[in-house]
Amino acid sequence: MPRQTRVALSFAMLALTFIFECTRDATASSRLPEPHRAGVADKLYRLDCGHSLANDESVWTPGENVDRHIEFSSTCWLVKHGSAWLLWDTGVPESALNDPKGWSTLPKLIVYHLDKSITAQLAEIGLMPGDISRVAISHTHGDHIGNVALFPNATIWMQRAEYNWIHSPDGSNDNVNQLMALARTLLGKPKRLQLLDGDTDVFGDGSVTLLSTPGHTPGHQSLLVHLKESGFILLSGDVVHLQENFQKNIVPSLNTSKAESIASMERVRHVIAKYKATFVINHDKSQTEELKILPASYD
Repeated sequence: MPRQTRVALSFAMLALTFIFECTRDATASSRLPEPHRAGVADKLYRLDCGHSLANDESVWTPGENVDRHIEFSSTCWLVKHGSAWLLWDTGVPESALNDPKGWSTLPKLIVYHLDKSITAQLAEIGLMPGDISRVAISHTHGDHIGNVALFPNATIWMQRAEYNWIHSPDGSNDNVNQLMALARTLLGKPKRLQLLDGDTDVFGDGSVTLLSTPGHTPGHQSLLVHLKESGFILLSGDVVHLQENFQKNIVPSLNTSKAESIASMERVRHVIAKYKATFVINHDKSQTEELKILPASYD
């Protein structure tokens, strides 16, 4: 083969390799919308999905606040996109409604109470559980999937890593093992289960995006919602529990991976900066009390 031909083929192969790498990188990042191209959801509603009292804050702030009591909020969110409805997390089981004894995922540590049911709150805006076509769950702890059974005909959107984890053998942390067992019970066997592998554009227009943020659990995810008036809102799930944890990279002892938790917090910072997003921390009671609640909405 003549030298000029060999050189030309070498350049061609290099060009093809470059194109392939660029295409692969573009595909990997294309699941996150460009801010100026993202579509918009119509409305975002906050639902009261319970509140809790824990007897040892140091579980969430290791090395500090030992035996100090702390209150947490629990919030679900409802997204309207055209004629479709998506529910983000399902909260504390409705069986706990107005029960003075409360309900618990880990009875020796934390007790949850429920003052309003999801069913009643949906009714305030003229909806029934059957109107919800998609339920996306941040992760499988009981205060986030307590009412999955209310939506038997909805498609449940969760990370494959999360599903595989709760069906894996127990580890060394008894509390985490308890949470996994409870998750298997509460999740059950959904008729429609959408297992995801990383970031996912729910409606295909960049308006509602599931972000992979592992660490609290192996398949934890957060939710980025784009609205016309409110801009981008990033719903934490449990990527962090408190604003101070986020500021200081504090990782709760119940998290399954400290390294992944810190990496996910850093990822969240990048997303907030890129999209100029409002960051809503699910369990931070002081922040939650300042937010609108259904029937009011973010538009």
